[in-house]
Amino acid sequence: MKKAGLSTYGCKLNQYETQLIMEQISDEYEFGDTKEKCDLYIINSCSVTAKAAKESRQSAKKAYKLNPNAKIIYTGCDSYLVNSLPAVIVGNSYKQNIKSAIERTDSDIKENTKTYPLNSVLNGYKGRSRAFIKIQEGCNNHCTYCVIPKLRGRERDKPANLVLEEIEQLSGFGEIVLSGTNIGSYKSLKKLLIDIDKLDIKTRIRISSIEPMYVDNELIDIIASGKFAKHLHIPLQSGSDKILRLMGRHYSKKRFEEIVDRCAQNGIFVGTDVIVGFFGETEREFMETYDFIKDLALSFGHVFSYSKRPYTSAVNIKTFLEKGPVVKKRNAALKKLFDEKSKESMRNMVGKDTSIVIEPTIINKNGKNFHRSISSQYFPVLVDSYKKGLIETTVKSFDGEYAYA
Repeated sequence: MKKAGLSTYGCKLNQYETQLIMEQISDEYEFGDTKEKCDLYIINSCSVTAKAAKESRQSAKKAYKLNPNAKIIYTGCDSYLVNSLPAVIVGNSYKQNIKSAIERTDSDIKENTKTYPLNSVLNGYKGRSRAFIKIQEGCNNHCTYCVIPKLRGRERDKPANLVLEEIEQLSGFGEIVLSGTNIGSYKSLKKLLIDIDKLDIKTRIRISSIEPMYVDNELIDIIASGKFAKHLHIPLQSGSDKILRLMGRHYSKKRFEEIVDRCAQNGIFVGTDVIVGFFGETEREFMETYDFIKDLALSFGHVFSYSKRPYTSAVNIKTFLEKGPVVKKRNAALKKLFDEKSKESMRNMVGKDTSIVIEPTIINKNGKNFHRSISSQYFPVLVDSYKKGLIETTVKSFDGEYAYA
């Protein structure tokens, strides 16, 4: 059997779409890695940052060096931005019909490859203890720093009946993650969640990153009950109202604080994203962000340094842009703060009940092997042995790095 090497960069949508690709060609190919010699290479690229785009493109170039005679397919968001690669470059719609991409000798990144209907349903999910489901794609928001609306097209939803069908199909997994480009824009998200909660499955449902504009008390209350993970990832991006306006974000820091407080009252852990070094961020705005985060009940945070992207309006902002060394210092300071907040959150869970999904990953601590698991609140928990499915347990201890059950 021929071998296919796949590389996936970026978001949970890409992870889902790679599974969709694998399902379509599993009868013809065994799967390897783009770092080994294969007959076919498929790079599912990302372009949310310049670094992600660079890594995606390097993967295609390395594949060509490994086997110049192989078929190389370059798809994903960066397919619309890259100029030249030793590959057939195709838009996102080809992930739903990857065989047609393999048959092509020329590239296709026409506009209609961004706006295809969402009608795919996965039958399985290879190599993971948690499954991802795409329920939505595209974004109508135009945050000034973000190129993704240009690459993923207009918002569109997967029909609710297909979402429910796919969840039931994958209900053997301990956790299913609902994902989308802008998942909060799903037109009947609350009804969908209520319908999911009625399904007769023993699976934890997690909602992937959701924008603050779509999080209200009713949504929080739905997630706080039922079979949903007690965790939300809600991007903040900045704790300065001035910077939020420059970013084109349609909420205030006060509203974000209200959301986090409501989640905390309902036992929901909140993670977030923050961008440092954006246009107009002086030391004053950064410290405003730092002090704001310091006082919030956040359990986790990703910190990104601002990356200029093509086709975004931020590049036309006529104001101050800080230089690299200062931005790196701010990035490091926030990462340290989030690390402290994460440890505090895990420390506070000792003695409390949670549910976990155990992964195959082995972690060696003090000469002993443990399996890594993910708790409902989205922090790592080490356990002695591997079991499938969703497991109810109690957090026994925390060593400053890992919790134990």
